[in-house]
Amino acid sequence: MRGRRPDRRNWRWLPRRLRFRVFGLIDVIVLWVLVGALVGGGTWWGVDTYLGHRNYCSADHDLRRAGEECVGVTARPYAFDKDLKDVLDRIASENARARASAPQRQVVSVGVVMPYTARTRGAAMSKALILHSLQGAYVAQYEHNHGSTTKGSAVQLLFANVGEYLDYWSDVTGELSARTDDKSAPLVATIGFPNSDSRTLASVESLEKARIPAVSAALSATDMENPYLFKVSPSNAQLVDALKAYAKRNDVNRDKTFMIADDRDDNYVSDLREVFQEKFGEDYGITDDPVRRTVEMYQGRKGPARGDTQDFKKSVEAMCGAGTRTVFLAGRDADLHPFVKAIDETGSCRYRSDDPLRILRVSTARDPVTETSGIGEKAHRLHIRIVTAAAVDAPRWERGEGETPRHFGRFASAYEHSFTGAGRRALNDGYAVMYHDALAAVSNAVKQAGASGHGEVSNDDVQNQLRKGSPQDDCAQCVQAASGDFTFVDADESGADESDAGAGVGQWPVCKPVPIVTFPEGNRDGSPLYRTYESAHSKCPAP
Repeated sequence: MRGRRPDRRNWRWLPRRLRFRVFGLIDVIVLWVLVGALVGGGTWWGVDTYLGHRNYCSADHDLRRAGEECVGVTARPYAFDKDLKDVLDRIASENARARASAPQRQVVSVGVVMPYTARTRGAAMSKALILHSLQGAYVAQYEHNHGSTTKGSAVQLLFANVGEYLDYWSDVTGELSARTDDKSAPLVATIGFPNSDSRTLASVESLEKARIPAVSAALSATDMENPYLFKVSPSNAQLVDALKAYAKRNDVNRDKTFMIADDRDDNYVSDLREVFQEKFGEDYGITDDPVRRTVEMYQGRKGPARGDTQDFKKSVEAMCGAGTRTVFLAGRDADLHPFVKAIDETGSCRYRSDDPLRILRVSTARDPVTETSGIGEKAHRLHIRIVTAAAVDAPRWERGEGETPRHFGRFASAYEHSFTGAGRRALNDGYAVMYHDALAAVSNAVKQAGASGHGEVSNDDVQNQLRKGSPQDDCAQCVQAASGDFTFVDADESGADESDAGAGVGQWPVCKPVPIVTFPEGNRDGSPLYRTYESAHSKCPAP
């Protein structure tokens, strides 16, 4: 006899409104399906929400996680590094004030494209350079937003982090390109791009597709070329031309010469090797001929580590064994300190000579690590003179020595007022100055475009204004830069001779000063200041 089905109409413990039918097999299946769907759906939603938020660093999803970094584009302060908090907060506050000034003023955005983290020795920028770069950009932003000649517009800066090895440039440029159509604060330009690297050039090419101009603060490799890429720094060719003029005026030894070069395959060092060879090779006997070899290589530390970096032992032994008195160092700033240390530790380098051992090199500015690490004592003892062609010489300019750029004092005062605890040496590496000047170039273009009266300023307007200008007529349309007034003009429009460095190459600064920095201090040759693209028939106005 079959058992009777449970009849819940008789279950007194069940609420009366639920006592309406008997449980069957179908009831049970449907019930469990519903329970499973609810539990599964809730779990899926919770996990998906968790994973989605876990992959982002900020609630607005502007920044996403990439390993231990947070990359992307944002106008809000984010704690990329605790030492950046002050300057990021200042920029973010200025951004908020700029947005609040609309619609009385047009608000435009400018992306600051660079690494915002430095966790390893081989990072593209050190923590100090990142900090100083953002500080310089802030000073230029404040000048624009509070200046008497730029009242019609306000600048918002976007933090665009491409990662410490520049690996996430594609994500960043894609996000920047989408912001040109932002009605409240359209992107009109980008600045930064500190490294002469193939990834930098790829990022500029990506921005070119969206017609976004890029103004680099420190690129100098001569092959960093694009119609939308403007360089504030002189090129390697121009920097080495300034060294060549110094060498000629100071009778630098050309018989006992050597070149020590970084063998990494990146644009900057490979270009610098070629430029030194081209400019000095024939007259100064730089050759890799196996019989009379005067070139030795080492591995610099930029980029992910591979093998022994900055090992100068073999190179220095060969150099000093040949009795070298003039050495061309084709490497980065971080290599100078270990190079001089290797000379001090090599017995064959300890011979005496009336002629100093000159180390000729190029840089954005001075190398603070070297100048504060006891290298001065070694240089005196070993009779070494470090000669650097640079874009910035802040210590001499602060003392008012040489041909100090006319707007440097104003910048230095503004910097000291904003960052009172930074100290005088903070300007020595040149990055605060150069990032200020990169944004000053964009600010000048925005001002000129706004003055034309053709409506709101766009990225196309800024591109067109950056390409205009002339150093003639007292440089009236030039960028009023802390490192010396300049303008961007194609070489064939600048009045440069074909023999001038970089002739035929556009978008490099015209009339940019290139001071020669000697260390230890006190070795001044009193020679005329080198100016980019200046020739006998095309004189530059005072810097």
